[in-house]
Amino acid sequence: MILAIIFSFFSLVMFVVQLFTMEKGKRFYITGAIMLICWLFILIAVSIYTARFPHLHRPRDHHGYSFILAWICFCFSFIIGILYLVLRKK
Repeated sequence: MILAIIFSFFSLVMFVVQLFTMEKGKRFYITGAIMLICWLFILIAVSIYTARFPHLHRPRDHHGYSFILAWICFCFSFIIGILYLVLRKK
């Protein structure tokens, strides 16, 4: 999860750099690729957590807030990564 945070921050920095240095009409490919790497690291982290602690996640038990927030971050990072790939500078 720490790698996902690092890549998310690096994606933000690359977005700002590309925003001021890129020509009009170009797409944010580098930023989108870095964000999708972040998405991959979130997927790996949450999957390892789920596989490593199966006794904590029985059907009758409730999941913790951090576990649910991690899956929400997983979904949003994928959507943001795709949006960066589609986004053009105007």
